[in-house]
Amino acid sequence: MKQVLIVWLFAFAGLTKAEQVPYLKYSLSGSGSFYPYFTHSEDAPGILPEMVEAILVKANIKGDNLLLPAKRTNFYLEKQQIDFDIISPDWLNEQQKQDDRFIYSDPILPIKEYVVTRQSQPPVLTLAGIEVGTVRGYYYHDDQLFERVDFASEKELLQALNLRRIEYIIIGDLPALYWSEQLGITFSFNQLHSEGMLQLRLLAKHQGLLKRINQAITQLKHSGEIEKIEQQYISQLPMHAKGGR
Repeated sequence: MKQVLIVWLFAFAGLTKAEQVPYLKYSLSGSGSFYPYFTHSEDAPGILPEMVEAILVKANIKGDNLLLPAKRTNFYLEKQQIDFDIISPDWLNEQQKQDDRFIYSDPILPIKEYVVTRQSQPPVLTLAGIEVGTVRGYYYHDDQLFERVDFASEKELLQALNLRRIEYIIIGDLPALYWSEQLGITFSFNQLHSEGMLQLRLLAKHQGLLKRINQAITQLKHSGEIEKIEQQYISQLPMHAKGGR
């Protein structure tokens, strides 16, 4: 009887372990002003929180979104205090792309960032050697070429441009359109700086979860759910956001 009980306990322990739902901590808030990707609203938290939650639910993974500034998000991920964030590999330089501490999900959503100037500025041919407004803690694939002038957020970037504190800034198209409308600031999308796809960047130790995450992404794409989430927020931006950005 005792041997039967021991066997049953081992079998139950194995079953319990097999049924455990993975739990991952992550951060998506960017600068904190990364509208419409992250909004601080409980009812409409932004494209990224809704999209990532849908992926985790579909993949049967529990998650906890920590509100961290961009620089701290990078630090926490490197120190394995969170399990993933979301970035476009096109923001990274070649050395950063080869960092084997991290693995990447399948592409999820397209994203663009531009060199933005005040209106009537001539085309920017090169950023080499000039001061460029950037967001503190953000990656820029070519920031070894120019002199970074860090600001706290996309909102502050546009304000600094408008006040002529800086002549050039790098900013995502959707945050630029959102803050332009909110602040009443006009600008010009002068040159495309990067164009890529948002992907989950996970600690390499989570390789075993990658297949189920990618399957969830594929299913949500095919069902139209990811596009639906994005359009819910894009539809609230100025009309020219809906055309060819």
